Amino acid sequence: MANKSTVILVVFVLLLSSAAGWAGPQKEEVVAQKTVTFWFPGGAGQEEHFGSVGKDFEASFPNLKVEITALPPDPNDIEAKLNAGKLSGTFPDVFSAYLGLVGTRGAKGDFEVLDDYIQVWDEKDDILESALELGRYKGDAVAIGFFPAPKLVPYRKDFFAESGIDPEKPPLTWEQMAEYARKLTVRDSSGKVIRAGMDIPSSTPATVFIEPWMRSNGSMVIDEVNLKPSWTDPGAIEALEFITNLYNENVSIPHNLQKWMEHPFSLKKGAIGFLLASVLTNMFADDPGIKEKIGYTPVMGRKKKVSFCGYRLFTIGADSKVTDEAWEFVKFMMSKEQMWKRYQDLKITPVRKSMQEQFISDDPLFNESQMEYIIHGKGKAITPWLGIANKYLSKAYEEALNRVKTPEQALRDAEAGLLDEIEKFGF
Repeated sequence: MANKSTVILVVFVLLLSSAAGWAGPQKEEVVAQKTVTFWFPGGAGQEEHFGSVGKDFEASFPNLKVEITALPPDPNDIEAKLNAGKLSGTFPDVFSAYLGLVGTRGAKGDFEVLDDYIQVWDEKDDILESALELGRYKGDAVAIGFFPAPKLVPYRKDFFAESGIDPEKPPLTWEQMAEYARKLTVRDSSGKVIRAGMDIPSSTPATVFIEPWMRSNGSMVIDEVNLKPSWTDPGAIEALEFITNLYNENVSIPHNLQKWMEHPFSLKKGAIGFLLASVLTNMFADDPGIKEKIGYTPVMGRKKKVSFCGYRLFTIGADSKVTDEAWEFVKFMMSKEQMWKRYQDLKITPVRKSMQEQFISDDPLFNESQMEYIIHGKGKAITPWLGIANKYLSKAYEEALNRVKTPEQALRDAEAGLLDEIEKFGF
């Protein structure tokens, strides 16, 4: 039984506590949950993948919620959605942008400048330079590449051997490429090509085909600092002359560049192709046996090694009210764990230097070639008038191939037309 003094002490403490307003144990302060919106162009398996990623992020950041929206993959539909988002104030906090949008939307100030975030990011040095640099508009980083789409130059080893070419020795120079294409071409009695020595697209737009040839010959193609075309320099003209002459030697089968699964190489009617890595992945899935018959041409160039590599990039909306939280989401998506998850789920190549060995070891021949083309890759130029440039360069390409104009005249007319239209519309 407590003594009298103890009882008095307890009563005294309770009275003091009551006077001070104490009402027993306090609950932890509840931190308001913030929401980050994330939009991305949809595609096979992507909705499921990114839905899973959103749950992973929320588990790591309990006070953040991610609202994920899959958009139609067509660029025109995406533009319409983004325009509607600007008007309604629902522009996404984080957006997976096609490379071309970095220029067109960057010119409108739609994307947050990320340089301050990147500078203090302790893992930035592990990201491939191409993934960091290609997201710049007029010098400012407005996007970070995470989804490379390299265009490889595969060849058929069995067709090489059949034509008397060592299947382990792919072409290393332009001259070798032309020589091999001639030897590999098979024609019927009428002279019609029934097996292409080399896939050269006959219909436009074919800018992603011709631009790497121009760049590897020393041309800038487009000066992205001063925002001017560079189609009339010797490197650009010589590259188009080379392709035009080879095309007119009848070494290819006519095809549309954009219809990837209808390329001669895709249809097993071509010896040397120019294909997105994702198209090759689909070919292997459809016919696993074909994979062992394919080798890969190293990135080549007369002046420097340059390949074509498209990209999707993470951007943050300039009007976002949760910029810091959006950056946390971008960093999460650029982590090693998420890059490997993307590779396992969607076959998207990791863009971290420290992951190259792991990536290559998973599929040595194919993945090593992909990595080389990504490292030396350059995508479409970052300009606000990309669509107009594509129109004029594609026209020049078609005019040259069909001998309507000389390659030099076609390029000069295209450059003049582009400059006039840029001035007309005030870019």
